Amino acid sequence: MATTDTDTVLEICTDALRKIGVVSIGERANAEDIETALRNLNRLLKSWQNRKIDLWLATGMSVTATTSAVYTLDPVRPLDISTARFKRNGIELPMQRMTREEYDTLPNKATTGIPTTFYYDRQREAARLYVWPVLSTVAGQTIEITYTREIEDMNLSDVLDCPPEWYDAVVYGLASRMADDYMIPAQNVMARAEEELRRALAFDREGSVFFAGGY
Repeated sequence: MATTDTDTVLEICTDALRKIGVVSIGERANAEDIETALRNLNRLLKSWQNRKIDLWLATGMSVTATTSAVYTLDPVRPLDISTARFKRNGIELPMQRMTREEYDTLPNKATTGIPTTFYYDRQREAARLYVWPVLSTVAGQTIEITYTREIEDMNLSDVLDCPPEWYDAVVYGLASRMADDYMIPAQNVMARAEEELRRALAFDREGSVFFAGGY
C-alpha cells in the first residue's frame, strides 16, 4: 500500500490555477497559463529558501582534500554549511566556522597543518570553501560537509522537489502569487496560503534523543 504521494509539477500548477478560478474542474489549462504557473512556481520555491528550511533540504557530500586553501563547490552550491569535518584514517575531526572578517585577518593563510577551521563563501553560482591551516601532505583525506541544498529548478514532468507534507503550502502559495498576475481578488486563498506555510514550517523540525547533562 502506497503511503507517500508524488505529484508532478504539471499537477501542482493545474491545481493552483483551479484555486483562483483560471481553470475549471475537468478542464486542462492552456499552454500560456501553465507556463505562467511554472515560472511563478520556481520563483516561489527559490524565495522559500530564505526561510531556512533545514530538515528535508539537509544533505551531505565528501570533498577530496588537497594542499589548496580554497575548494570550488561546483555544480553543488550549498545554501549553508552546517558542519564540516576533516576526515583521515576513518576519523572525523570537527572544524570550526569562521566569518569572512576572521578569515581575512589571518596573518598567513598558507600556514600548513591539520585543517581545523573553514570559511564558506556562497557565490552566485560556484561557491568556495576556504580552510585553514592548509593541508601539507595529501594521503586520502577528505572534508565531510553537511549542508542545506538548493531546491531544484522544476520542469512540468518533474516530481515536485518537496515532501508531500508541503504540497498544500505549494499549491496555495502558488495560487496566491498568481492571483496578482491575473488580477483576481483571492483573499481567502492568500489567507489559506499563509496558514499552510506556517503548518509546513512548523513540521520542518528535527527531534532529538540526545540528553545533555543527564536527567
